[in-house]
Amino acid sequence: MNTNKDYVIPFKGYKTGVHELEFPIDDALLESVGDEEMIGSEAVAKVTMTKGASLLTLDVTVSGEVTVECDRCLDPLRLPVEIEDTLVVKFSEDEEGFDGEVLWLNPADAELDMREWLYETVLLALPYQRVHESIEECNPEMVERFKIVSEEEFDRLAEPKSTIAEGDTADKLAELKRRLEEKN
Repeated sequence: MNTNKDYVIPFKGYKTGVHELEFPIDDALLESVGDEEMIGSEAVAKVTMTKGASLLTLDVTVSGEVTVECDRCLDPLRLPVEIEDTLVVKFSEDEEGFDGEVLWLNPADAELDMREWLYETVLLALPYQRVHESIEECNPEMVERFKIVSEEEFDRLAEPKSTIAEGDTADKLAELKRRLEEKN
């Protein structure tokens, strides 16, 4: 079982240069951050840390799978995860925290805990809508329970929508634009 220390980089102990590290992104990580979004995870984060005199650059590649609930049927859904990201760590006595681009640490700090950053990076890489590719893969009992429209209505709703450039909509927009231009 992983401990919180499994995700800590004691960067003060590394010499200047490039270092290869690897972190599991598994159920133990999800449990340690108190995750409620993912059911499980089987992924690995490979980190190439470049330590300079005044900053750290961590090039991170995550690959594997995570399990979440299907938004449609609530059954487990396995999603592939492939992420490449970079974390830049700078040191300052004035600033601390993550500003979205740079993680600021106090110069007295000797280690970097990667748990939250790895978790959030994976979470943000997941699709907004998490559903099985086909409704046939969903739990039929749950799909039936949530069905509030008839089969015909569902099929009609599933048809592709027309674009603005089609039919009367484009004509109406052109007429509206012409009227606005006349007023000005």
